[in-house]
This record gives sequence, C-alpha cells and structure tokens, in this order.
Amino acid sequence: MGQDLAVRTSGGEPFYEHLRSSLQALRAALIELLATVDADPTKPQDLSRRFGLNKNLTWKISKIAGGPDLYASVPHIPGPAGLGIFFRALADAGAPAPLLDAGRRAAAEFDRVVKVHTGDRATLEIMVSDRMPSSVRIEQDEQSRRRAFQANSGIWGVRARTQLSLCMLAPNADDPEMADLVQVNGLDQFHRLRPEARWLLFRRERWSDDGPHPAPESVESLDPDYPVKGGVPLLGDFCSKPIPEIDLIVGEGEEQYELPAGPVGNTAALTCIFGHVTRRVGPAFAEGNGEHSELGCNLITPAEHLVLDMLVHRDFEWAMRPDLLVYGRLDGGAMHALARRQRNVLPVADGLHDLGWGVSAVATSTLPFYSKLVRYVFDSVDWNPDDFRTF
Repeated sequence: MGQDLAVRTSGGEPFYEHLRSSLQALRAALIELLATVDADPTKPQDLSRRFGLNKNLTWKISKIAGGPDLYASVPHIPGPAGLGIFFRALADAGAPAPLLDAGRRAAAEFDRVVKVHTGDRATLEIMVSDRMPSSVRIEQDEQSRRRAFQANSGIWGVRARTQLSLCMLAPNADDPEMADLVQVNGLDQFHRLRPEARWLLFRRERWSDDGPHPAPESVESLDPDYPVKGGVPLLGDFCSKPIPEIDLIVGEGEEQYELPAGPVGNTAALTCIFGHVTRRVGPAFAEGNGEHSELGCNLITPAEHLVLDMLVHRDFEWAMRPDLLVYGRLDGGAMHALARRQRNVLPVADGLHDLGWGVSAVATSTLPFYSKLVRYVFDSVDWNPDDFRTF
C-alpha cells in the first residue's frame, strides 16, 4: 500500500502511525534495556540461560529487538504476562528503573493500539500482513487457509487431499497460427463427510470479451476408453477403482461434472482425474493491443493442496512470462473477462515458479503419480515433453 489508511483514534492518530510509533518505542526500550545488562538481543539462547527465561520467550524478544523488519515483529510480541516476566528478570539483573518503566509504558501503548484499532492480536496481524516480508505473509496466508480448509470442510461436507489443474499450450500441428490446449483436472483422495453431499467436480467454460461461447466441437479425449461426446473424459488409469460415478450437466457455454451423493469417510475416498485436448482453441498470437491468453481453475473444493501447472511450448515465447492472479467470486456472476473487476483481485503471497523443461520438472510428492500422468498425456497428444517449459 502506498500510504497509511486514515483510521483514526479519538486522539487523531492514523492506525499505521499509531502502530509504528508503539513498535518503535517497544523495540528501542528492549534494545536499551538489554544493553544496560550487557546482553546481545540477537542471541536468544544466551538470554535464556543467563536470565533463566523460557526459550520461546527469549526467541520472541530477539525477534522484536534484533529483527530487521518492524512489522514482522508483530506476531512475536509476547502478552502482558510474558513481558512482565522479562522485565522482572532484567530488574533482577540490575537494569535501571527508568528504562524498565519506559519498557512497560511501550508495552502498554502497544496493547492500547490493539484495543483501540483491532480488538485482538489475530485481527491486528491480518491488518498489517501486507507490510510484512513475503516469507511472513506466506506463513500467515497458509495459516489462514488451514483454518478455512477445516471450516469449509464442515460447512460443505466434503474435502480432498489434492486438487489438480494442469494446462498445456502448443501450436496446432496443421495451423501453427492457432493454439491447441490440453486441460487435465481432478481431485485426489476426495472424501464425503456427509452422505447427502453432492459436489461440483469441474465446470468447463469458454468465453471471450463478448461473454460465454458454446463449447467448441474440436474437443478430443485423452483416453479413448472415455470419449468426450455424451460422457466424461476420464483418464481411467489414474482414477480410483471402481471408476467414480459422475453426472454430466450441459448448459449454454459450459459443462458441469458433478459427483453425486455417496458413502462417507476414508474407506470411500476416491480419486477422479479427467482431461481433454481442444484443437484450435484460439489464435496463437495476439491480433491487437491488450489481447492476452488466460488459463484458470475454480478453487471451490476444500483441499489440502493445489497443484496448478502450466506447460508452454517453446514456440510461444510470449507465454514464458506469465502472471498469477487470484479472483474472489463471492459476488457471484460469470467468470468471463467483462465480469472481472480490480476489486475482485485477492492478494496472494505465493510466487510463480519457473520449473524448467521436460517431464522431470513436474515431479511432486503431493501427487506421487503426477510424472507418470504427464508422460501419459504427452504420449496421448504425441508432443515432445522436452519442448515444454513448466510454470
């Protein structure tokens, strides 16, 4: 964010100014106090041994006094009881009373920031997350997603270990000015937690700036045993047995694949992977300014992991610098470009990774069969995996 939010206390201080000044005062007080007893704030184990303090407490003190980033210290600030123990230990070690009083005042002012602006520490951490280092933001995002996973599993009555979304983009063999697109999707270790729970496995949509378009006729199955027309393009070798039952619902501009109600728990867990190739899905190169290619997936299933990969043919140099965007859809509506707004973009701290060339780039312990699956797909469309870069 480029400027502080104008959230003001009764005294007129903006939130971020109030928080920053309290953090600076607390850090300065801790540094001065430790200096008076000849203690190094960057060595928490030494602090623990010397003053007889809990190692977790001295680790937190070190993060505040010795850490390089002011806002990154917020999650580590001990509560009043912990800081009270620390101040008493330094008093016993001979720290001056005026500096101890300054430390206690700084701690009290930080607690006032929490009370006035956020109400609790957890909310404060969310409000300052955009100002923390990326490593801290990633950790906080993961903690939030873990809580959301548990809550959404309870709300919807389903969960999965892994959601897969794999896209491969290459020139059409007969017309290199057009692109072919492979899409492989599915859920690994999908559990129903309630027997009546039905679940949308996947929705396939196609659109342009003018809105939704009917599904093209040039869609081919990757597994000949499961044709697209009138059915579900499963990849049978990579689905659990017996093959999961799936309902196909066809509408204008979209197809929905739905898992019906069924048995619950680990013994009824299923893996369902399916995919197809769309020939001549669109122009291989932009025809005007502002045109772009977009590949995406819907994150609707409570899942522990997401494997989201895009494999790009070496001839598509324009696609070697992809961007990652996450859109919120709580306001409903279509996914096509005209329905999108900047306000729908959600922050995401996870980075985009360039994994290199060939099948070995996709290996992941999250899906042990993934490399085998990708080889199967390349064989099905007769593409050379060494021509593809993975993102």
